[in-house]
Amino acid sequence: MKSPFPLAVHSLTRFWWDAADYLASVAQKRLGLWPVPAKPFLPRAELEELAGRVSFLEAILRRLFCLAALELGPLPPPTETARVEPDTAKPTSRAGTAHASEPTRPSTRRAIPRFRLIEATKATPATPPRARFRTGPRIRFLDEETPVDLRDYPASPTDILPAGKLVRRLLAVNHALDHAADYVARMRQIMVSAGPVLKRAVPPVFKTRKLRHLQQDSACQLHAATWDFLSPDTS
Repeated sequence: MKSPFPLAVHSLTRFWWDAADYLASVAQKRLGLWPVPAKPFLPRAELEELAGRVSFLEAILRRLFCLAALELGPLPPPTETARVEPDTAKPTSRAGTAHASEPTRPSTRRAIPRFRLIEATKATPATPPRARFRTGPRIRFLDEETPVDLRDYPASPTDILPAGKLVRRLLAVNHALDHAADYVARMRQIMVSAGPVLKRAVPPVFKTRKLRHLQQDSACQLHAATWDFLSPDTS
């Protein structure tokens, strides 16, 4: 089957697949996830820089998965008759036969976070939020235990902050890179629905000053190529 994409788009996607893999490995080392997984605490300045890199990786991967799904075409969701119930499934190995009668123990390991393919849109509240006025630190009583509110203190680049949320986002990125075929198949199923997958506007992380000019230009070209095939001009 002949690919509908020109050679320039194939070269662009090949470059960003390699670049995403390299950038994810660099971020993994900087977050302390290699060789031993951990949840580090990082200074605010370093945490914000890594968060920007992870946001850039997420936006790049969504467009790469979208282009790969567009090249293969939409995939209808599996029918109910094609699914096999776990009770009627036959074991495929001796280990499955030997332990079929033993009760299953709940896993103590946390589930690996999954990469979100659809870009979230900001929900606009129906009513405006209540106005909040802050004139300084709140009044505290000496005889009561009051939790520390970090908003009462000025933010400093040297503040040590937990990086747990950023770690889970990076783990989701690594899971998407390790199981790219599964995510492409999922994206093909999502495209069957009428809802939008990506935002029309260029992601702000593609135009940040922390990227070089050629990196900004290449990322914007990837975004433009994705939308050219998502909504082709038929006029």
